Parts: sequence; structure tokens; C-alpha cells
Amino acid sequence: MMEAGSFFPLFAMIPFLFYMAVLVFGIWFAVSLIKILKEKNQILRDISRQLEHFKKDET
Repeated sequence: MMEAGSFFPLFAMIPFLFYMAVLVFGIWFAVSLIKILKEKNQILRDISRQLEHFKKDET
């Protein structure tokens, strides 16, 4: 049978795995946020161009 001490390395890896999960989640969140902000800026840029075009047509 397995001794209880053979599980010790598995328990020692739990903090490392938790740290890696937090790191991966943080990177994923940052990349997603940057992507959403770029899309938002593009939409705002399009709206700005349309307003400029509208102002030119009025005068």
C-alpha cells in the first residue's frame, strides 16, 4: 500500500498550481480588457468621423 508520506509532494504543488491559475487568469483578463477597449475606441472613432461629416454637410 502507499504510505501517507507519498502524498506530500502533491500537497506541496497546490500553492504553485494556485499561483499559476491566478497568473493565467490575470493575463487572460488583461488581454480581454485590451481587446474590448480597442473595439470601444474604434466605435468612438467611427462616431466621431460621422459627426465631422455631418457638420461639414450642414455648412
